[in-house]
Amino acid sequence: MGSSFPYMTANLNSAQTAATVGDRKILLIGQMVSGTATSGALNEGLLSDADFNDKFGRTSQIAKAGRALIKELSVSRIKPTVDVIALSDNGSGVAATGSVAFSGTATVAGSIIIYVDSFNRKYSLTIASGDTATTIGAALAAAITADLDAVVTASNSTGTVTLTAVNAGTQGNTIGIKVVGTVTGITTTLTAFSGGATDPSLTGLFDVIDGVRYTRIVYPHEWGVSTLTTETESRFNVDNKILDGVGITCEIDTHANIVANAASYNQKTSGYMSNAKISESGHVGGAIFESPLVIAAIFAALENRLTNGSNISSIVTNGQNIGGSFFGAIPYHNTPFINLPTIETGHDFTDAEVTELENAGVIVLRNNPANTVLICNEAVTTYKTNTLGAVDTTYKYLNSVDTLSLVREYFFNNIKADLSQHILTTGELIAGRPMINKEGFIALMMGYYATLSGYNGDNSYVLLRSSEADRAAFRDSLESVDITLSTGTITAESIANIVTQVRNIIINFTPTFE
Repeated sequence: MGSSFPYMTANLNSAQTAATVGDRKILLIGQMVSGTATSGALNEGLLSDADFNDKFGRTSQIAKAGRALIKELSVSRIKPTVDVIALSDNGSGVAATGSVAFSGTATVAGSIIIYVDSFNRKYSLTIASGDTATTIGAALAAAITADLDAVVTASNSTGTVTLTAVNAGTQGNTIGIKVVGTVTGITTTLTAFSGGATDPSLTGLFDVIDGVRYTRIVYPHEWGVSTLTTETESRFNVDNKILDGVGITCEIDTHANIVANAASYNQKTSGYMSNAKISESGHVGGAIFESPLVIAAIFAALENRLTNGSNISSIVTNGQNIGGSFFGAIPYHNTPFINLPTIETGHDFTDAEVTELENAGVIVLRNNPANTVLICNEAVTTYKTNTLGAVDTTYKYLNSVDTLSLVREYFFNNIKADLSQHILTTGELIAGRPMINKEGFIALMMGYYATLSGYNGDNSYVLLRSSEADRAAFRDSLESVDITLSTGTITAESIANIVTQVRNIIINFTPTFE
């Protein structure tokens, strides 16, 4: 081929598009019993029930919680990533036990339903007149043994069915038992689970996720929260990275004990959920009849709300059916949980108790007014006071933490992208060269503010207030920008004019007679 002139090169560069915030990512932590996974290893990108069953053993608490999480997320094709760290039982661990004891002989035909650990683990016993306690106990033990997803084993001795948690340790102490129905001549006595002791060692638990961000971490509250909160608090503000996320736990206990426990927590990255402890002849365990880890996992699945493009029609009541970053400021309260059971009448916390729990930094789920579905009350963190001990509401609500986190991430990602390989100067900018000075930096920041507030017509975020006064205040705060050429450093002080959630409405009506 002959020479071709002029000699020319045509390069293709990436389009100049704004950087977005990262994807939502959930980390589930718990105990395994068997399977292909290695204890303490990070298992990434779990997508199905089969993943959890094969890797961790289908009767483990973590497989059960994982299946519930996947089910909650499955309404959407676009969803958060789910990773798992599963630990084997401690070699010195002791499994919790409980029992269902039948006595007497049936004088009529009838049926009794026994629930163990979950409203999904339902064992229906058909009883004939003349059936003895031993016969009925044998039927229950056989039904539980045949259940491939049961988190307990069962053995019958003359009508007393002893239930033993599959996983050793304190998680087993939270397993509930419930009986529905009676048969003339038969008495059913429940003994609550207890005796579970010695959890897995947590040393180095989070080493495998060093440098990896998780926006929600689901964790067994029975293990104690110090290992979790130490990790999440250390990730809140770090150099040159975005690592922050919120840990979610759930505890079954009395109102008094939960309030006392919450008083000792004071973390902006802690979501502490509560479940009233019931101790009655026909019901022992949580008022929400589900394991705490499952409840925490289902709550964490609300990360679908913050996932751009996700289908959230089943968890919202405000007409916004597609998830996105703007949900950072939309309240969690009134969110329905269709995959959790409602609370029986008389088993819920009282209104006064709920107020105390929320003031202590505890998330409460309650029935809706019609008692047809479980919904979320205010979603709060355990943060109550600053380092000086003064009352501080900055991070009181989970929405505030979400909003501030998203704002920071957007600024962080776009500054990284826009100022890559730039020249810093205190002088004028030269056309056609990648340079930045004080005025250019302020203009750049104002552009980010316009996007995050929706001022420029982009409603993808709506996290900052959109008004001339708020924009002016933001700009004024940036006037203190300091440039140090010797180290190539830009130092700025700014403010985050965040929006907040509708929480209280007060209307005073005055009667008139005209």
